[in-house]
Amino acid sequence: MIRSARQQQGFSLIEMMLAFVIGLIVAGSALQLMLSNSRSASVNEFMATAQENGRHSLYVMSRELRRAGYRTDAQTLPAEPFYTGKCQGAAVCTQDGGGTVSDRVAIQYEPQVDPNTGDRRDCAGGLVPDGALTADVYYVAVDAANNDISTLFCIGYDPVSETARAPGNPLALVQGVERLQAVYGVGPAGTTIIDKYVTASAVSNWQEVRGIRVGVLVSAGDSSRVFDQRIRTYNLLNSGSESFNDQTPRYVYSTAVRLNNTGLIL
Repeated sequence: MIRSARQQQGFSLIEMMLAFVIGLIVAGSALQLMLSNSRSASVNEFMATAQENGRHSLYVMSRELRRAGYRTDAQTLPAEPFYTGKCQGAAVCTQDGGGTVSDRVAIQYEPQVDPNTGDRRDCAGGLVPDGALTADVYYVAVDAANNDISTLFCIGYDPVSETARAPGNPLALVQGVERLQAVYGVGPAGTTIIDKYVTASAVSNWQEVRGIRVGVLVSAGDSSRVFDQRIRTYNLLNSGSESFNDQTPRYVYSTAVRLNNTGLIL
């Protein structure tokens, strides 16, 4: 009986401490794996959102830019593709921001009839009279209604009165767009050739613009906490380098668009 009792003794202190340490190691490894997976998912989500913002903003801009200069009547002289009148408190609407400051692009055209509504509207939903032109102005600003996230906006202007069309509210298109830059392809009169790309301030005759290159600097919109803080530098369409010292990676997207309605009748 004495021998049997001795054989049924519990764990020693050393064995308990060893088991405790092994348990901590296993739990710590599991926690580290969970945190790593969570961080990896956050990184992937941030990058996917930023890249989608870049692709979508270029898709929207490319689709709209191809309307520049359009007139319903093919026999009518094409409209000047870009609106250079007053808007947004500036003397010239299609404007080179200068350096790393965002540009503003205002395309001018006659909207087509919407088959669903039977009317013509600008990019922000403003009603455009039959036969009239609209100037759709694309620009970057913070969205006060969405946590001051930098966003690509559009608003429709009446090029005759040089005022925003009713209701006059800009439309937020793509969030996370931090910069918009544009350069314009110009060529000899009477041709569709593009000799060079210049900024808006260097265009002498807007009827000689045959194409446009647009670029955007984008992020996911909200600031990031999962990336290392360091200095990141970007150069958008050779407009100059801009550096950010934060935890937010950004992406540069650009595309070139041939204008369909220029160089046809001069």
